[in-house]
Amino acid sequence: MPLEKGSSNEAVSHNIEELRAAGHPEDQSIAIAMKEAGRSKADSEKILAAGALIVADGNVLFLRRGNGGDHPGEWAFPGGHIEAGETPEEAARRETQEETGYEPHKLIELGKSDDGNVEFTTFYNESRPFDVALSDESTEFIWSPLGSWPEPLHPGCRFVLESDAFKAVRKAHMTETDLARAMVAGEYSSPQFFINMWMFDIRITGTGTSYRSKDKEYVYRPPEEYLNEDFLARCNGLPVIIDHPDNANLNSEEFKKRSVGSVMLPYIKGDEVWAIVRIYNEAAATMMSKEQLSTSPNVVFRNPKLENTVVTLDNGEKGLIEGNPKLLDHIAICEVGVWDKGGPPAGVSTTNVQEPEMTEEERKAKADAEAKEALEAKAKADAEEKAKADAEEEKAKADSEKWDKLMSAVDSLCKRMDSYENEKNDKKADAMPAEEMSVGDKKADSDEKKADDDAKDKEAEAAKLKAEAKEEEAKADAAKRESALLDRISNLEKMLVQTASLTPKPLTDADQAAFADAQSKADSVYGAFGKQAPRALNGEDVLAYKKRLAAPMKQHSAAWKDVDLAGLEASVFAIAEAAIYADSMEAAIHPSVAPEAGLRAVTRDTGTGHKVTTFYGRPGAWMDDFRAPRMHGNIVRDTKH
Repeated sequence: MPLEKGSSNEAVSHNIEELRAAGHPEDQSIAIAMKEAGRSKADSEKILAAGALIVADGNVLFLRRGNGGDHPGEWAFPGGHIEAGETPEEAARRETQEETGYEPHKLIELGKSDDGNVEFTTFYNESRPFDVALSDESTEFIWSPLGSWPEPLHPGCRFVLESDAFKAVRKAHMTETDLARAMVAGEYSSPQFFINMWMFDIRITGTGTSYRSKDKEYVYRPPEEYLNEDFLARCNGLPVIIDHPDNANLNSEEFKKRSVGSVMLPYIKGDEVWAIVRIYNEAAATMMSKEQLSTSPNVVFRNPKLENTVVTLDNGEKGLIEGNPKLLDHIAICEVGVWDKGGPPAGVSTTNVQEPEMTEEERKAKADAEAKEALEAKAKADAEEKAKADAEEEKAKADSEKWDKLMSAVDSLCKRMDSYENEKNDKKADAMPAEEMSVGDKKADSDEKKADDDAKDKEAEAAKLKAEAKEEEAKADAAKRESALLDRISNLEKMLVQTASLTPKPLTDADQAAFADAQSKADSVYGAFGKQAPRALNGEDVLAYKKRLAAPMKQHSAAWKDVDLAGLEASVFAIAEAAIYADSMEAAIHPSVAPEAGLRAVTRDTGTGHKVTTFYGRPGAWMDDFRAPRMHGNIVRDTKH
């Protein structure tokens, strides 16, 4: 088996193929070829290889590698070394034909992987199912469904299968429902462009407690009413619109004007309901992708006064406890939603922004627009930079003029001092000896030095004052920012306290018994008016519950009807409660104003599980229906005998 002489990559590749054909293992073939070329495997150039990822009828072809190469026993794509003079595509086509008996004609490059020794180029091919004819390099094959890979898997193949390029290939084989399920599973991010629409992951509703700033009320949405399969079924096909209509609910005109898509796959995420939705409106999809928006559901209650409960909190604010809505009307895309719960908008997931495929004209127009925008941005930046430079130059000029004036004043002062000393010295010049003249000169020099030192001191003092002014300004800015941060933290703490006040607290056995007694006592009075005492609310204490029960009945008590029960202490309220219930029962049994010609039913509980109903009023109101009509007649007596 003669090997080719030389150390070029072509010679090395040829020798590796010869050694492999002779039955040598892969690593041994490489080592022998490198030794023949006078190089070691460590300092050799990278081995170039290529292969094909083949998809047929939604399945991917894998071959189990034999013991003659690297990664024996692992599943991989058909592929091998690139021979001298071959392109990666030609090598992938040849290797696939040799290892499977199938020659792929149309190959699309997916990407390259590099482990430091081998650079592998993977191509994609879509074909009809075919019979695989294995070579001696593989032991078996398998057609594996997209998204379900055999193990153990070659690390290079795993890299390709997890790449964004292959996700796009896999997506092309999906239905819209497959893609929606993959988005729910977290395999694909939101949004995704699919054929002719965008698919977004959005929140339908939250649960628990939140605050409606528009209505200035706290709202509690029970999780058990929404986090269930029945509610998810109600979400299917729900219209997606832009902002709520003025009258809250949709009609034909508003639907035509606002509708941009619909819900296709709702699911539960934590304590919220989310859904994958179809968006067909390009402008809406662009806005949802580029801006962080939120959502707001619109629900309709058949009889809100009966299905919902309105309470007054201890701080005087209104609280609304919602029941089960009769209609889920629509889900609106908006700037901020109630179920953001005071935080930033988070109702629309936009972790992946995609652009739809464009035509050549659209791409050219977009490129021109981007180039124009870039030029305008550069021109604006240059203008701002020039304006900034001009401003700095003006400032430097002004500072220079200030210093020039200061130095001029110092020079003038020095000259005046010199003139004064010269005049003084001239007067004493005749009487001064030569030695004294020398002393005078020294003094003049000393005075001049002192003036120079004074000028320098003044300059240093001015610089110090300027630095101190800048430092004070920086401190003021820091204090302002810190104050704003503290105010924000304070507001958040208040919001947390208000929200925490609505959180239900666990009840003791004594509390449960007290609530039951209060409801039972009130129910006997409410029953006399044909009503039923309401149940206690989550988070409501016993005293507040008793006051809420007594409030509707105080109208029947002359002594307490104008009193605000919410402000009464417990001891005073106990007196008021007994009087209100007694007066209410008296009013029920002996109504001062009864319906004309009618009966009034008063039902009371005997305490043993029996209810007794007593009717008050005129019995003729119901008995008259059973009486024969009144008749008038004359009695004629015969006077003749």
